[in-house]
Amino acid sequence: MTETNRATLAVVVQFLQLATLIIGVAGIFLVVGRRDQQLQTNAVEIDDLRDIASDLVKASIESTTTNRDQDRALDELRSRIANLEINR
Repeated sequence: MTETNRATLAVVVQFLQLATLIIGVAGIFLVVGRRDQQLQTNAVEIDDLRDIASDLVKASIESTTTNRDQDRALDELRSRIANLEINR
């Protein structure tokens, strides 16, 4: 090989190394960007789930309270009916 061919080959190899390095760095940025986006999406979904869980707990508490009130009212009605039947 002549000196010119060697110099040309060295330039081509350096160019290919540079292109490979740029592609590698771009790939790393893409992976990091995707992970970052996934983390943001997960954070939003976790906030939504937290709100849903909070609403469910509130609804459960309200339901339990309502059931207790209804049970008390039914017990009072039963005792009044029992008193009416006894006094008959």
